[in-house]
Amino acid sequence: MIKLKHIVNGAVVSEIDMTAGDFTIGRNHGNSLQLDGGDVSGEHALLKVVPNSYLPQQLDLTIKDLGSTNGTFVNNIAVKVQAIKHGDAIRICDYEYRVYDDQSNVGTQTEYSVPDD
Repeated sequence: MIKLKHIVNGAVVSEIDMTAGDFTIGRNHGNSLQLDGGDVSGEHALLKVVPNSYLPQQLDLTIKDLGSTNGTFVNNIAVKVQAIKHGDAIRICDYEYRVYDDQSNVGTQTEYSVPDD
């Protein structure tokens, strides 16, 4: 499952479970994630969550800036459209979110045995 973890001063203050579909971010009512900051555009960004074409049980995540005034950033780089992966940081004005994907297999190890020959 993919989660967006809201980070404030280095600490996780909340998290959002992501499911397949469109997830809008902006200041206006009706967005999936409404951010109150005055620098946030009414319709700021769109997260698309879709099943992976090779492994449909896993989800792929893409962010698209919707022509916002102050930009959408992934790992401190301004983006228009960007694929998102486990560990990426999304910043919209003063709001920071980190992507956590428990199916990413990042940091896992494969066990194997070596014969005693």
